[in-house]
This record gives sequence, structure tokens and C-alpha cells, in this order.
Amino acid sequence: MKKIGVILSVILFMSAVLYSCKKETNPPDNPYDSIDRGDTTKYGIPVDSLTITYVHQKLLLGKCALPGCHVGNFEPDFRTPQSSFSTLVYAPINKNNAAKKFTYRVIPFDTSYSVLYERVTNCCFVNQNDRMPQDNIGNALPDSDLDLIASWIMKGARDMFGNVPKLPNAEPTIEGYIAFDTISLIPPFAAPAVFYSNTRLDSVYFNPFIVPQSKGVFYVAVSVKDDSTAQGNMQFNKLKISTKENDFTGAWQYSATYLSAGNYQGWLLTIPTNNLPANDTLFMRYYVNDGAHAQNTEFPRNEHILPYKLYWSFIRQ
Repeated sequence: MKKIGVILSVILFMSAVLYSCKKETNPPDNPYDSIDRGDTTKYGIPVDSLTITYVHQKLLLGKCALPGCHVGNFEPDFRTPQSSFSTLVYAPINKNNAAKKFTYRVIPFDTSYSVLYERVTNCCFVNQNDRMPQDNIGNALPDSDLDLIASWIMKGARDMFGNVPKLPNAEPTIEGYIAFDTISLIPPFAAPAVFYSNTRLDSVYFNPFIVPQSKGVFYVAVSVKDDSTAQGNMQFNKLKISTKENDFTGAWQYSATYLSAGNYQGWLLTIPTNNLPANDTLFMRYYVNDGAHAQNTEFPRNEHILPYKLYWSFIRQ
């Protein structure tokens, strides 16, 4: 009986093997196979052709994109070649030296005015021993790394595809405003008596500011910045006031005058209040053009969140 059992076991095993060999199984469907990926042709730019891709691979990724450093917490962002390029080349700086020498982090063909090169070669850009990278505290990168940065900049600070970038012309930035009750228009300016923009409803900083109903006029000063046009050469420069946060059709409109005296530079508006409703939230929007764009720059815009719109509003109360 034992022998028969062994024989049966062998027969069953061989049958299973033969069945498994004959059985054809189809692999499961892969949903990614049906994706149309378009043109996947490589651009043919060698990685060692002195583009930002090469600089990122050889230097920025390994020595700058480190935890706590340039990994997206602050600019420049060296996590990828794309982020490196967009936050370096013609990217406005946040920190300047005492002489205010620099405007952009990298200017093609110019190391002397590229703050990236200054930061890795100057021991004391703003503070003592603040040469980058800070892990070295005062110690320079090897000459080979400095030469790589200098060569990339002096050969045009080329992008991932080998193109030399052109200076962009961004829209103006409407930096902010102050509202106050009185001002001397004869330089030097007298200090405003009351800053209405500091007095907010319920003391919440983004709520509407309060203008007393007894005041027949108040003033708004707006600061505008642009990458290619001086503030005094800006065009249009108008403030609109509406009772609706997203509808400025038929809004009250006021033209600004550029004034520069002493420490003050900006666009000044005189706002009469007798024709404005009382005890109602009145929303403001400023419009400006640098002369290089078809559309005026507007702030705030409809797509901005409500706190921005409320900050640019007031109540006659």
C-alpha cells in the first residue's frame, strides 16, 4: 500500500508540472501602457556641455542642495536643474551688499555683477565669514568649482537646452500703500498726523482701515517697483474704489501724482470722501503699467484671497 501511495503521489506531481507547462497566463493590464507621452525625443544636449544641467550635477546638487540649505526652504532652490535656473538667472536678489551693487543672482556673461559668483568668492559679502557654502564657514570652494561657475556664467549662463537667456520684462509689483489724513505737498514733507492704514476694524491687521466721517478728504501713497522701468516713469497709475470686492465696473476712479522728496518716493492720491457711502466696506484696487505690457497690472485681483482685498479696503465710520 505504501508503494502504491508513492506512485500516486509521483503521478499527481508530474501531472501538475505538465499542466503548468501547458497553461499560458496573460500578464495583467498595465494602465500606464495606454498613456500618450507625446514626443519623448531627447534634445541631444550633452550633460557636459556647460549648461545648468551640468553645473547642477557637478556642483549645486552635491554641495548646495543639502538639508537645511537650498532645498526649497528659501531661494535660490537647487533641488533640480529647472529650479536652479529659474531662481538664479535674472532672478532678483533678496540680500544685497552695503554698496547695493547687485540686482540679479546671475547675469549672463558677467561674473562681476552676478551675486552667485560674489557669494562663493567673497569672504564677507554682508557679514564676516559668510562665503557660501556656509558648511565651510569662511572657506572657499575648490578652484575647480569656482572655475565651473565662472565658465558657466561667462559663456552665457545657458539653460538646460543650451540657450542663452534673455532679460525678462516682468509686470510691475505694487508693493503696498499707506493712508493718512494730511500732508504738506511742499518738500520736505511734513509728517502725516494720523496713519489711517494702521487703524483697522477690530484691530485685525487685514481688516478695513477706518476713515472718520468728519474728514472730507484723505491721502493714499502707493509704492510701485519694476525690473526695467523707474517708479517715476510708470504709466496709468490710478486707484479705483468700489462697494463690491470683485466688481469695479463704474467704480470711483482717482489719478495718482508721482512725488519724490526727501525719503519719500511714490504715487500720491487725494481721495475726497463726501461722495462715498458711509458705514460700508469700500474696496480699493491700484492699476499701473510699465509701458511694456498690453494690460495694466492690477492689485488686488479677483483671484486673490479675501484678506488681501480686505487689507485694501476702508470704512467711513
